[in-house]
Amino acid sequence: MNSSSVERFITSSNHALEIATAITANKPINRSITALVLKLQTTLNINQIIETFFESLKSEMNLCGIEYEYPLLYTHIHHGLKTNSSCSYLLDVDDHTWGNITIYRDVDLTEDEKVCLDEFVSVIVFPLRNAIQHENALTVSSTESYIGLPNWGLMERQITREAKLALREKKTLSLVLLDIDRFMTLKQKNGELFGDFVIRHVYETIQKTLRDTDMLNRFGYDQFSLILNDTQAKDANMIADRIRTAVSDHELKNKETNKDVRTTVSIGITELNLNDSVESLYARAYNALKLAKNSGRNVVKVADGKFLR
Repeated sequence: MNSSSVERFITSSNHALEIATAITANKPINRSITALVLKLQTTLNINQIIETFFESLKSEMNLCGIEYEYPLLYTHIHHGLKTNSSCSYLLDVDDHTWGNITIYRDVDLTEDEKVCLDEFVSVIVFPLRNAIQHENALTVSSTESYIGLPNWGLMERQITREAKLALREKKTLSLVLLDIDRFMTLKQKNGELFGDFVIRHVYETIQKTLRDTDMLNRFGYDQFSLILNDTQAKDANMIADRIRTAVSDHELKNKETNKDVRTTVSIGITELNLNDSVESLYARAYNALKLAKNSGRNVVKVADGKFLR
């Protein structure tokens, strides 16, 4: 008899780190899961993530269709066919819900198939979370040029131009994305004006470490991008760590409370490769940034052409 079930899929940030560590260290892991993880890293487009997930599992799990909903972004995506036999997951990560996925099949899942599907669903949770957070960041940066700093629109044009130029001239290029740790908590505790002061301070700290040819922009609410021309990932890593150290070593004085406040940043890096589109380059760097956040913050993570490290 065909049936439907709904359950809350709860996982933690540690699970993404376990998968990343296992693949990077060449530890035994399901090849299909490894392949799916690598595919999902190439985009921050929610529809592409769902489509990739469905196409990757369609044959292996005998799926007929998939449906994804995230009401806060008015997102409703459907691929394939709806059937009477389905299994729905509410995707919960660290006390946040990142949407609902419904899987459709001709017949009910066996217990072994259910265990296998649970593992695959755990792989898509974090790419979806990253894509949603990215969409939210773009919404903010497209509607305001925050405290006068260069924003997403300029960054996007610069990445497109510089990446095409680097590929044409066969030069290296690294993209660095930076996020101020726990910024919203910091702003709530210290006030809106102090939050503006922190963003300006981080921006100016980054500027002091850069060459004339490097390009610095803000994207999202409390995030920055660096386009480093003629720079390999290993050299970008050194630059990023200097920025991280400079920010964390400097205490800011809140004049209203007369207290010193220390801020930190998390940083993600990737290097342009020959097969990159602007989106895949940005997606790798963004996923590296999120891994840095999940690794305890105040760290730098690098994503090469295959995986994070």
